[in-house]
Amino acid sequence: MKEALMNKIAGEIILSLSPGTVMRKWRTLFNLTQSEVARLMGISSSVLSDYENNRRKSPGTNFVRRFVRALIEADMRRGGANVRRYSLLHRDLSSAVIDMAEFDSPRSVGEMIRLLDAEILVGEKWVNSPLYGYTVIDSLKAIRSLEALDFLYLFGRNPMRAMIFTGVSRGRSPMVAARLYPVKPKMIVIHGPIDKDHVDSLAIELARLEDICFALSRVGSVDELVERLRGLQE
Repeated sequence: MKEALMNKIAGEIILSLSPGTVMRKWRTLFNLTQSEVARLMGISSSVLSDYENNRRKSPGTNFVRRFVRALIEADMRRGGANVRRYSLLHRDLSSAVIDMAEFDSPRSVGEMIRLLDAEILVGEKWVNSPLYGYTVIDSLKAIRSLEALDFLYLFGRNPMRAMIFTGVSRGRSPMVAARLYPVKPKMIVIHGPIDKDHVDSLAIELARLEDICFALSRVGSVDELVERLRGLQE
């Protein structure tokens, strides 16, 4: 399990045009400081900072391997929660997932709000929080075809992400799902209700309880929504 995760992270760093940015992303996802990782690697924090900010030439494979091992070791010392989270076996979720992407560089919640012409219903304090990906889900297909563990995989793939539910009538189901699972996405966006008055009051209450940024997108169609999201990667 750990070996597969290490290979995944190392491969993403090595193949990236901005390897330092990807290193910083994974360190952030593991909730580790530069000093913690640098200490385990046996280097100074300034050296790691130079790599993460792309001030040095691309790191070699040996350096990347040491970096990834440091992430894993530090997390295992804390109980291994992130190792377990990111090692979840891949499942075919294509029946319900319309689109999904990971970002090398973070995008803010506020940027996602503007992009999706969305209104924040709960959680305005999170507007400057970073997002490292998004998942667009067909709500009705998810309810009909996904199993409980599939939702855990979706929510746990990378919690610093926006989960965008389309075909929503009132917005209760996405928030009930988030309430049930221990891994919470940073942001949940619903698409379907014509305005906030048509959003279920329980959904709003659950978003407050879970302290999640909960927003309503007013983009005209799902196709346009996905097209805007894909533009973030260009």
